Amino acid sequence: MRARLVRHRLVVIWVVVGGLLAGIVVHEATDIFDPKPLPRTGSLPMFQFSEPELGRVDVMYKGQPATLMRNAAGDWLSHHGNHRHGETVTDQGEAKLAHPHAADRQQATEIAQRLALMSRMRADRRVRPEQTLEHYGLDNPQAIIAFYGRQGRGIDASQLLDVLSVGDLLPTQYAYYAMRAGDTELSLIPRYYIALLLASVFGAEHAPTPLPPQDGTGSN
Repeated sequence: MRARLVRHRLVVIWVVVGGLLAGIVVHEATDIFDPKPLPRTGSLPMFQFSEPELGRVDVMYKGQPATLMRNAAGDWLSHHGNHRHGETVTDQGEAKLAHPHAADRQQATEIAQRLALMSRMRADRRVRPEQTLEHYGLDNPQAIIAFYGRQGRGIDASQLLDVLSVGDLLPTQYAYYAMRAGDTELSLIPRYYIALLLASVFGAEHAPTPLPPQDGTGSN
């Protein structure tokens, strides 16, 4: 009787040891027991271009169009609504303003700085949408920003680098739901990127504030 009990215990011990060994082998082969890494935050670049590579930026904000475009000297100009400058094509295939004028140096510098900031935009997070785009304000975005490339000192209007659609603010009011053309994930981007660019284009009085108002009110 005692010998049978000892054998039973040995069988149980070997079964446990075998299970542990099998678990170790599976772990080494597949890492299925390793915790999944948390989504990275604050380090997700949005774009693959820099400000010097841009020739034109089209902005649509709440139905109001505007265009940021370089003049013949390469300085940035802002064109609103129906105010447009026609383009001519040079012998080298570059698009230039048909009747360019001198840029306001301070405004040109500010626009360049804001576009440089935009080109370095980093998303706080990227998440898969769990509801329709309408839930995030992206079925009819309040802002659409299209970035075009540059050839030499001209504009390559055929080279569309990227398009960013900006939807609603998150409940925290510190970030927007946004989506790049071709993406399947939502990008959560800090509001100050969008607010600063819109302020340069449309004026601070017509743009959202870089940070949420302290009283919880204000334009988004």
